Amino acid sequence: MRASIEAAWAGLNDREKKLVGLMGAIFAALAIFLPMYLLSSSIAALETENEQIATVMRDIERAAPQLSEREAARRAAEARYDLQAPALSSLLEAQSRDQEITINAVTNQPEVQEGRFRRRHVRASFPGTGLRPAVKLMNSLEASQYPIALERVHIDHFAPGEDRYNVELGVITYDRQGAAEGATQAPAAHPQPAGRAGPPTP
Repeated sequence: MRASIEAAWAGLNDREKKLVGLMGAIFAALAIFLPMYLLSSSIAALETENEQIATVMRDIERAAPQLSEREAARRAAEARYDLQAPALSSLLEAQSRDQEITINAVTNQPEVQEGRFRRRHVRASFPGTGLRPAVKLMNSLEASQYPIALERVHIDHFAPGEDRYNVELGVITYDRQGAAEGATQAPAAHPQPAGRAGPPTP
């Protein structure tokens, strides 16, 4: 084997020997530097991946207070459903008496089951009502400790030139399974966070 290689080498001219030597140098350089290049590329890729992971961790750390606030808001929203609203017609009558507003008619709408929540819905009319008492009534309903909200507000002038209006309100509430039923009049000593009624978002 060696003899045949030496014979083949001896049969080459100077130009061919230079080309073979150059190719040998190239192969030797590849054998030395290619593994080093692949190793450095792998290290650079690992460093880039580690930097990306560190960036994500920093973003999560910076977002921690906001995530905590969202969780607190979610728990507060969920807590509103611990106390089930009483019959909406009775609640509206009690609230309108507090504002010295005459309630004319209350119409119960069909109940709807939405997962573990039951939606109740009524519409009521208040004829010849002053605008200020009507606004106070709406604010009182929205600020209730119960998970209720105004679904519809319609106001028409009862007597042009006078502060008297025909007011129609739509009120909804959501009952969660297992919630304790509340009294008709919400106690003022334990206000709950106000917000729009509806199943709490996760």
